[in-house]
Amino acid sequence: MIAWLWARTVKSPNPAFAHVDVPLASTFVLSTKPGKEAYVEPVIENSGYRFTVKVGKPKDPEAAKNGTSAGKRAAFKCLMSGKPIPYDYIRDEGQAGRMGARLMAIVAEGPRGRVYLPPTPEHERIAREAKPTWKPETPLAPDPRALWTPPYGLTTYGDLFTPRQLVALVTFSDLVGEAMERVRRDALAAGLPDDGVPLRDGGTGAQAYAEAVGVYLAFALSKQADLGNSLCRWEPIAQCPRHLFGRQAIPKVWDFAEGNPLGSSSGAWIVFIDGIVKAFAKAFELVPSSASGRAHQADARTQNVSADKIVSTDPPYYDNIGYADLSDFFNVWLRRSLRPVFPDLF
Repeated sequence: MIAWLWARTVKSPNPAFAHVDVPLASTFVLSTKPGKEAYVEPVIENSGYRFTVKVGKPKDPEAAKNGTSAGKRAAFKCLMSGKPIPYDYIRDEGQAGRMGARLMAIVAEGPRGRVYLPPTPEHERIAREAKPTWKPETPLAPDPRALWTPPYGLTTYGDLFTPRQLVALVTFSDLVGEAMERVRRDALAAGLPDDGVPLRDGGTGAQAYAEAVGVYLAFALSKQADLGNSLCRWEPIAQCPRHLFGRQAIPKVWDFAEGNPLGSSSGAWIVFIDGIVKAFAKAFELVPSSASGRAHQADARTQNVSADKIVSTDPPYYDNIGYADLSDFFNVWLRRSLRPVFPDLF
């Protein structure tokens, strides 16, 4: 399994269909790769609807491309009646906790590439049964220029993930600590000294080595969060989930791709680990093994690290981009994994 594709839903504003959770789908297109075209086609039946998947070019390309989108002013249109669904209505539904999600399609790996399958009740049921033991409750900052989800009821960083994504991230996060202990034991067996000096104090023994490995595992967890949240679009050309941070903002995404963290495609843990390993291999070619670095926080007005040095920086942006607020997206997960390693930072 590669991914599950979802569309957010709200109750229809048409009183005749007020019992129906209608989709807010920006597009029904699944693949635009030549010879591999596929799209979602909704079927209205029994006072409701279901999604089917069609292979080939759509009969109405424009309708497939637009999904249930009705333009910027009207936002979306009701699948059942065609009635406009304005953003004000969607915001009210989201803030009232009535925004949901409906599975539109399933993406699997076939013998000749991606295979698109219609959603099944079993897949949707399994996804809804996920029960995370923890979620980050840190609130998103009130910055409408960069953080677009709070007006729609997604007000904390934990709200940006599905329950199943939270289960995966919490599990991987907790395993970072277990992995560090395993690495420490293996390092001792390999002959590294048991000096008890941590990484933050410049240690070079088994404990510091294990903590260094934990840091890189936490970096992989950051990549997992970036590609494992409910704001990742599906890319119909590359046929894979797109990561959240394509720009310096957390946008509102109406239909999203839930990648498989245990698979071998985009959004999978093993892909992130492989990327780090490849980066290490390249770094070892370019950087001497004796090179070292350090980082610490300081007041720019009183610090002396830059004394007698030339410092080159980006120009100041005033408050154009809220980098600190955006970085909290990763900080909530890094803190969970690395607080014992860097207690002063987390």
